[in-house]
Amino acid sequence: MTEKIYDAARERGLVRSKRDFSQRLLGMAANYAADTGLGRCSAAALLNLYRRLGEEGQADLQAMTFRLLLAAETQP
Repeated sequence: MTEKIYDAARERGLVRSKRDFSQRLLGMAANYAADTGLGRCSAAALLNLYRRLGEEGQADLQAMTFRLLLAAETQP
């Protein structure tokens, strides 16, 4: 689902690349998305994403991120 969020953010002009997504929305190093993979973002990165999407007024993407955060909480 993080890949869908990235694609939507890119289409909406919020980011230009995965490097930009990593820095601007995930609040991580530029290589984070490439090295970690968008499907394996940490809870900290997802929380940053949730906050930034709220600041950007992207409620639908923020809701998708919230579901990812809940799923991350339930995994061992």
